[in-house]
Amino acid sequence: MSKKSTKAINAKKAMKQEVKKDAKAAAVETKAVQPVKEAEKALKPTETKITVKSAAKKEAVKEATKDNKALKTAAKEEVKKPAAAKKAESKAAKKEAAAAQEANVKADTATKVEKASAKAEKTAKKETAKPAAAKTKEVKAVEKKAEAKVAKASAKKAVAKTVDVKKEEAKKTKEAKTAVKKTAKATKPTAKKATAKKADSEKLDQYAVRSLTDCINDMKKMQVQYDYEDYYRLLLDEPDLKKLASNIIEGNHIKENHYDYKELGYDMDLVAVTLEKVAETMDVKAADFKEYKKAITKSLRFKMSGDAEANAAEYLDEFKLAEKLLMIGQRKNITDADVLSDTIGADVNEYFKHFFELAYDLLPSWQYDDVKFYENFAYAILSQFNDLYQSEQQRIQIDVADLYIKHGDYQLGDEMYSYILRDNQIKDYIYYRYASVYKDIDFNKAKSIAYSSFQYVDDRYTYYPNILEIANQ
Repeated sequence: MSKKSTKAINAKKAMKQEVKKDAKAAAVETKAVQPVKEAEKALKPTETKITVKSAAKKEAVKEATKDNKALKTAAKEEVKKPAAAKKAESKAAKKEAAAAQEANVKADTATKVEKASAKAEKTAKKETAKPAAAKTKEVKAVEKKAEAKVAKASAKKAVAKTVDVKKEEAKKTKEAKTAVKKTAKATKPTAKKATAKKADSEKLDQYAVRSLTDCINDMKKMQVQYDYEDYYRLLLDEPDLKKLASNIIEGNHIKENHYDYKELGYDMDLVAVTLEKVAETMDVKAADFKEYKKAITKSLRFKMSGDAEANAAEYLDEFKLAEKLLMIGQRKNITDADVLSDTIGADVNEYFKHFFELAYDLLPSWQYDDVKFYENFAYAILSQFNDLYQSEQQRIQIDVADLYIKHGDYQLGDEMYSYILRDNQIKDYIYYRYASVYKDIDFNKAKSIAYSSFQYVDDRYTYYPNILEIANQ
């Protein structure tokens, strides 16, 4: 073997030893670095295994690369030493030795680096697996506890839900039963009510076609010994028909005797029916008094105008109302207008006076028969109410006599005045009215009546100046 070859081999051996030393140093550094990285991993436990592997591998490759560079530098230095001692060797041998040495170094270096990287990666994997495993156990324990709590809560919810469902079902069942009961209860009374209503309707229909006389006779069978006039009087005293019926039922013990319509053809309901039938025949009753009061108040405000139709309508309304008031007085045996005023709640006395004035102003333009009708009606009013007779008798007599004269019945009018003058001691007012009525009809007769009055009337009397004025015209 040549010297060159021997040197190359020795150089190669020396280089290998250096590489081994460097590799060991690299391994030591790797081990020294590894705890630091593990500490870092502990601070970042959430990093994945793949990240640890990549970091360790990169670090090992980096260190191996540094060592490789160092080995190259050392080999160059070793090569330079024999080359400097023997300058005589050819450049070709140096190049071959350097190339061979470099190739071997590269191969050995790559092998060492790969082994060192694999070892470092294995070590990193083991170290990383420990905290990961510990973490996994802790996580599993926590997860188990959480799962247990969730399962427990779910179980409670399920139980509560089941209980709620059962309660809701029980509630619905109870409500359904209650509704059925209510429906059953409601249906029974409804059916009974419908049947009773139908029976009552049929009974009332029979009562409706029954005559008032039959009703009064059936009432007597129930021990109510009233005639038509008795019911009439009761309805004039009491405006509330229901109250009146209740009083009759209670006062005659009708309810206690249990009169059966199906068996007898009459019962307690006949009382109200009889009262209604009597009320239908009545022109006046207590229930109408409120309306009479309103009508009286309205009439007292009326004054005649140029509207003949309105005047006539008012007169007819007042005549009808005066007739009703007279009937009340007759039916209730009221002989004073002031008492009737208390009964109605309005001034009946003033109302009649207003009616008399309206009649005297209006009837001259009406028919002669209207005067005759009014005369009879006015005297009927005066005969019923004593207080009104005292204040209004003479006035009505004079008014009626004037109305006959104005309608051309002079004979009747004169006769009436003669009667009035003969019956009264104070004659000045009568003579004045008598002469005044003829002023527009027969002025000479008016003056004649005035002169004839002077045998009874002088300046001591109130109406003497008025009579003298007519006489001197």
